[in-house]
Amino acid sequence: MKVNYQQIQKWILHPMLMGLVAAGAIACISEVNSALTKSALAKEVVSLDVPKPVPPDQTSYRSRLGFSFGYSLNSFVVEEKIASRTNNVNSPLGTVDIWTKKHAQKIRAGEYAGGTEYPANVRIAVYRNNRKLPLQKWVKQSNEFSVTREFKTAKIAGQTGIKFKSSGLYENEHVVFGNPKNSRIIVVTLSKTGYGDNDAHYQIAYQQLVDSFRLIN
Repeated sequence: MKVNYQQIQKWILHPMLMGLVAAGAIACISEVNSALTKSALAKEVVSLDVPKPVPPDQTSYRSRLGFSFGYSLNSFVVEEKIASRTNNVNSPLGTVDIWTKKHAQKIRAGEYAGGTEYPANVRIAVYRNNRKLPLQKWVKQSNEFSVTREFKTAKIAGQTGIKFKSSGLYENEHVVFGNPKNSRIIVVTLSKTGYGDNDAHYQIAYQQLVDSFRLIN
């Protein structure tokens, strides 16, 4: 019987070639999936640290709580409150509220006295984080936020934090980040009512704030 060695070589090489082709295809698919995954992750990172043009009437506010930010002097009023003493870890050490001039005048006139809810606005609140909890875990255990959702990574003042939304009396957008100089957490909140033109005014104040926010000694 005559053995056809060329035919035998074809039988041996054929599976080997098929295996090499399959391995190459798997490698290509893996690279494409990896690129898509990286692209998807990149889209999840929301940066609030992009320099923006400074409005001509913008001035800087320096807080006793260790930060500064810019706001429109002609349109808004800043009010800061420092807690005298608190043992409640969920209570803020201090707050900074940004009001439209119209709302500030009504507040000073006592229009919201007697338990009437204050208008939706922009607020910065500073809290303790003595347990050094991760940001999202700290938010989840706090009683300051309800119906939280849409957590994403964000950057502000050169710090990496998180951005999320919550629902309650108002619809809220929050940016939360830690101060590396101490065990404190800073929460910047934009609250919205969903009607009237107040949301648009406070959106401007919020954007000016996050664009110019800086930590100071």
